[in-house]
Amino acid sequence: MSLSGALSNAMSGLVANARGTTVISSNIANALNETYGRREIALTTNATQSSGGVVVSQVTRQSDPIMAYQKRLALADQSSLSVQANFHTDLEQMIGSIDTVGSVADKLTRLETALLSAASDPSSQTRLRNVSFAAEDFAAGLRHASSGLNGLRERADAEIANAVEILNTGLSQLEQLNTQIVTAKHLGQDTLGLLDRRDATLDTLAKFVPLHVVDRDSGAVAVFTVQGKTLLDESAASFSFERSSTILSHMTVDNGLISNLTIDGEVVQVPGNGMMNGGALAAYFDLRDVTATQAQQRLDAIARDAVERFGPGGADTTLVAGDAGVFTDAGFVFNAADETGLAGRITLNNALRAETAEPWRWRDGINAATQGDSGQADLLLELRANMNATVVPGSVALGSTPRSLVGHIQELSSDVAANRIRFSDASETASSYLNDVRNAVAADGVNTDQELQKLIELEKSYAANARVVQVVDDMLSELLRI
Repeated sequence: MSLSGALSNAMSGLVANARGTTVISSNIANALNETYGRREIALTTNATQSSGGVVVSQVTRQSDPIMAYQKRLALADQSSLSVQANFHTDLEQMIGSIDTVGSVADKLTRLETALLSAASDPSSQTRLRNVSFAAEDFAAGLRHASSGLNGLRERADAEIANAVEILNTGLSQLEQLNTQIVTAKHLGQDTLGLLDRRDATLDTLAKFVPLHVVDRDSGAVAVFTVQGKTLLDESAASFSFERSSTILSHMTVDNGLISNLTIDGEVVQVPGNGMMNGGALAAYFDLRDVTATQAQQRLDAIARDAVERFGPGGADTTLVAGDAGVFTDAGFVFNAADETGLAGRITLNNALRAETAEPWRWRDGINAATQGDSGQADLLLELRANMNATVVPGSVALGSTPRSLVGHIQELSSDVAANRIRFSDASETASSYLNDVRNAVAADGVNTDQELQKLIELEKSYAANARVVQVVDDMLSELLRI
């Protein structure tokens, strides 16, 4: 081999060493970046030189489409369950468990206690006023829970709007990245950084909608929901959603008072036709339009049960049909056709409020013309008995099984607590599975120990090539001195 050939070989080795060092440095720097694909350098013999040498044929990016698909499904599942777990946790805090101080069940128990206390000494103005305080506190508890549900629906609505903005931005970025990758690939330019950015964007979108990604021969990708809805195929789909600043109990998608989701101008029922099921977006829609609405219906039904138990036809014989009982609909007589939102409007009858000078009406009747015997406790005891009487509820939301008012509230509290536990456990399981999938993906990612070993090998190779260059230089210098 000639000196020039040896020098050419050594120089090609130094160039390959430099490129390999750059690749390893990039790998180590991104060891904790889960959307980074590990790079590997491939060397081949330089066929253009008679003396041989090496050239960098390509730098490959390691990726596993199957594991990437599994990770995105796990991201969608974990995000969905986390949203639902947070909702049920907040709902339980608003309604409270059976044994929680300040819960709706606790407030009803305090009303029962106040009635028994007043019945033991019906002549006591203080004890009668305590009944008023307890009754108003119970009604306030229902109003607070109803207002809280509206707040949770408003929050879900805001999160839907935020998710739609992220989806539109992300799909637009994917469309641009597709174009850049196809162009760079055609020109023979490096596309690895663009591929990392594309994977990161796909992972972000997968939290809201479970994605199925199809690679095209051109280097671009097409993106669909797992159920087959096209989100990106050459051009990106456009999501549209109109956020509501305020959501009240009667506002639903069906009556057109809150917005539904549209994709490219077409209304998509979420949940509904199943094309967008899974992920945080569907979870927010489910909470806003189904779960929270059902909880509101049960609260309204319980409020109705309370109104009807303490209204005409019950213990207070001074009331006739058309009269307002102990509890009213915002100060008016309750109409069964206006049950929706009743829990947010229920109030204590003004005649029984603690601020009035007539607390004796708890003892003698709301419409009593004059005070009766101050020692009469029958009405107070009957009101208390009505709370525990098992009757068929007037609202279909409570089913057809006879229960007491206490039973209805205890059942609601138990169901809310059970749902909180169920979704919290499911969310933890989904998070654990997501971590397992991430670890599996990372196993094929950057291993810093292996990269450092490769770096040591490159250092040795660099030293050997540099030694060849030095030897050739010394030989040429010796020849020039001859």
